[in-house]
Amino acid sequence: MKDLDKSRYTSRLQTLRQERRSWEGHWQEISDYILPRKGIYDGQQPNDGRMKGGKIIDSTATRGLRILAAGLQGGLTSPARPWFRLGISDRDITRHKSVREWISKVEKIMYRALARSNFYSCIHSLYTELAGFGTGILYCEPDVERGIRFRTLTVGEYSLATDAQGRVDTVYREFKMTVRQLEKRFGIDALPASVRTSLSVNRDHWFDVLHVVQPRDEFDSQKIDKHNMPFESVFLLSGKGGAILSESGFMENPYMVPRWDTAAMDVYGRSPAMDVLADVKMLMEMSKSQIQAVHLTLRPPMKVPSMYSRRLNLLPGGQNPVEQNQQDSVAPLYQVRPDLAGVSNKIQDVRTAIREGFYNDVFMMMAGSNRKTITAAEVAERHEEKIIQLGPVIERQHTELLDPLIDRVFGILYRSGQLPEAPSVLDGEDIKIDYISVLAQAQKMVGTQSIQSLADFVSRLAGANPEVLDKVDMDRAVDDYAELLGVPNGIVRSDDEVEKLRNSRKQRIFEQQQLQQSLEAVSKGTGIIKDLSDLGMNGAEMQGVVSQAGQLLGDI
Repeated sequence: MKDLDKSRYTSRLQTLRQERRSWEGHWQEISDYILPRKGIYDGQQPNDGRMKGGKIIDSTATRGLRILAAGLQGGLTSPARPWFRLGISDRDITRHKSVREWISKVEKIMYRALARSNFYSCIHSLYTELAGFGTGILYCEPDVERGIRFRTLTVGEYSLATDAQGRVDTVYREFKMTVRQLEKRFGIDALPASVRTSLSVNRDHWFDVLHVVQPRDEFDSQKIDKHNMPFESVFLLSGKGGAILSESGFMENPYMVPRWDTAAMDVYGRSPAMDVLADVKMLMEMSKSQIQAVHLTLRPPMKVPSMYSRRLNLLPGGQNPVEQNQQDSVAPLYQVRPDLAGVSNKIQDVRTAIREGFYNDVFMMMAGSNRKTITAAEVAERHEEKIIQLGPVIERQHTELLDPLIDRVFGILYRSGQLPEAPSVLDGEDIKIDYISVLAQAQKMVGTQSIQSLADFVSRLAGANPEVLDKVDMDRAVDDYAELLGVPNGIVRSDDEVEKLRNSRKQRIFEQQQLQQSLEAVSKGTGIIKDLSDLGMNGAEMQGVVSQAGQLLGDI
């Protein structure tokens, strides 16, 4: 391992921590009121199973965020249906059958790799972090057993920095590992003496570890090795006396960092949970007041005679004897008559506002359908205005989460030799990613509606003037419509296949016409011979006439 300056990383970590500090109070409140099991803050120990969420009285927000996370998984990266499709930017190349077959094989391999890994369990946790704290991080690395392995980070575990375009390209992750885990991951030779000592004393002792991933300052694209890749990767022990455990690199950034929304020069994202946090706090106060009102109604403060020294029995049917000569008796001090129905209605209004803030009406509409399946067209038609609200969020997830995710998975599979060799026609061509999930298709339905409207309009005109059909490129319309709907590559034929099919059809029609003409000629010839025979000509005479007729036709 080449010599590295540890202070270079620890110094930048302190700077990134300081920039992150203004967000921590907001994150802590979201943890307190909505996501009590998420987030790592100062002084928190690993594997902490203590009961949390003491400030939560009504769990509407927690359940609403859970529905949003599940809806995003089902709408963007469903394990039950395809959600991305590969292609080539040059449409002429895409029409080659070999290219389409290669793309189809690569897609199947990538889907199998994702299904075999822990991707779909981790992506749900990522959406929870994203909707709750506004920022989520998904880590992707090669794995010997599963091929690919993922890990979802929680807020407070990382510090971030962005490049000139505002994209997150630097991640400083702080976490803990036991001595046994350190030995398994880095090997005993990489561990300092203080850690090796713990191997024989307490193999489950926790140590602070820092993982740094950032663009490499000096990168030579002509010389690729683990110390010369676009992104450098450094693991080191934190704290005094810590040491660098490993130094390597990545061809792609292994950390995918999507954000819900950003403002100006924000590094960290803003979330729906931040938008509804005031409503959540109000709901907690209203629920607490409602509970107190119910208690006061059922067990109001009591007034008792001044000489009464016994403890009151306030249980149903309880008896509290008093002296006959005492004028005052045990009775409520005052009557509490709260408008519980009105309070309940107001609480319900706040709950509805929180659910709408988490887009539950959109996703429950999709899940609440009595039918087993619901198409993207129905989603767009039934809740078009709400899908429009999610549009910017969906596009940001495509850019910040799914694009780098597919690039990373493709790169890992390619370098491990699991992908088939690409056709030579693809040399130098870029692979394009199209998203065909329910939410992505709902955004594209505007394009399909325009094609459908044009087709209906032209078909009506064709009834009066069939030549108007020459104005529309039907093949192009089918290709574009299939692309917008996310139809698999193998269903719509390529232009080469269509041309061969049409040429074959023309050849069959031509052969049928030739056969028909031959049959008609034979039929006419038979009639001529019959007529000559009726005239009393013998065989030699008829042959001469037929020969002369054939010569005449040949001359013509």
